[in-house]
Amino acid sequence: MENRFLLFLSIMLFISCSENETVNPKNIILMIGDGMGLSQISAAYYQSNDELCFSEFEDIGFIKTHSASSIITDSAAGATAFSTGKKTYNGAINMDTDTLPLKCITYDFIDKNIKTGIITTSSVTHATPGCFYGNNKDRWTADEELALQFINSNINLLIGGGQKFFKNRSDNRNLIDSLEQKGYHFISSVNDQIPENTDKLIALCAPKHPKSISQGRGNFLSQSIELALKTLKNERGFFMVVEGAQIDWGGHDNDSDYIISELLDFDKSIKAALNFAKNNNETLIIVTADHETGGYGITGKNDKTNKLITGFLNDDHTATMVPVFSYGPGSSNFKGIFDNTEIYHKIKELIK
Repeated sequence: MENRFLLFLSIMLFISCSENETVNPKNIILMIGDGMGLSQISAAYYQSNDELCFSEFEDIGFIKTHSASSIITDSAAGATAFSTGKKTYNGAINMDTDTLPLKCITYDFIDKNIKTGIITTSSVTHATPGCFYGNNKDRWTADEELALQFINSNINLLIGGGQKFFKNRSDNRNLIDSLEQKGYHFISSVNDQIPENTDKLIALCAPKHPKSISQGRGNFLSQSIELALKTLKNERGFFMVVEGAQIDWGGHDNDSDYIISELLDFDKSIKAALNFAKNNNETLIIVTADHETGGYGITGKNDKTNKLITGFLNDDHTATMVPVFSYGPGSSNFKGIFDNTEIYHKIKELIK
C-alpha cells in the first residue's frame, strides 16, 4: 500500500513539474522596434487591412525605460540596459556611469559556442546594434571605432548599412579585407547568393543607412532574417538581435505615414521569425522597444481618406512604458511590469 502511495505521489509530482516547468530555449531572437510605443502599434493596426503578427503573442508585459541620467532614455542607454543589465547615462554604448566598459550579453553566448547575429535597418554602427558588440563613451563619435571593434567580436552575422565605416574610413583601412581574412563572407545585398554552410556573414547594404520603406527598401528586413536563419541555425543554437530602427525616425520627424510603414515592415519581420519558431519549437522570440518617440497619439480617422488623424507631443523620446511581447519556451518570464534591465537578466537566467 505504501509503495502504491509513493508511486501515485511521484506521478502527480511529475505532472505538476511538467505543467509548470520553464523549458529553456535553444535559440533566442530579440527584436527591438526602436521608438515603438503602443500608439505606434495601434496606428499600424488601424491603418492595416490585415491582422498583425502582434496578435499571435499571448505573453505580454511592459518595461520602464528611464536611463541613469534621465527619466527619458536615448537608444544607447536603452540598448545598454538590454545588453548588459545596467543603467547608464544617455549616449553611452556599453559603458557604466563611471565610463568603464561593460561586457554585453552577446559575448556570453559566444563563450558558450553559441552562434550570434545582428540585423538592423540603420548603420550597423548605430547605437542599438553597436551595443551588442562594442563599447564607447559617446555614441555620436563612435562609428569608425565600433567598426574596428567588430573585427575582434567573433559574431557570426552582421547585416545593415554602414559600409563607409568599414571601407571608406579616415584612416584608409579596409576592414572588409580584415574580416574576410577572419573567415567572413561579404555581400552588399541580401539578395546575393551565399555559399552553402556559410559560418560567418557580413552584409553592408548601404554607405550609411538603408533606405526607408517609402524610398524603396522593400523586404530588406524580413529577407535579412531569412538569410540569418539559414546562416545561424545549428545544433547548439543561436542568439539574434533584430532592430527596426526607422520607426524611431518617423517619430522624430513627426511623420505618421513614416511610422506606420516602418511598423508594418517590422511586423513582416516578426512574421518571418514566428514562422521559424512555430516549426522549430525551441525558439524564444522577444519583441520590445527601447523607448517611445514623439509622444505619438491617435485622435481620430478621416472616413473619406481612410487616414488616421494623429498628433505628437514633441519630436524626441518620451518616458512612457513600452510593451514586451514574447513567444516560445521561457516566454512566461517576460509578463508583467519590470525595468528594461530585466530583459538582460531574464535572458541570462534562461541560458544558464
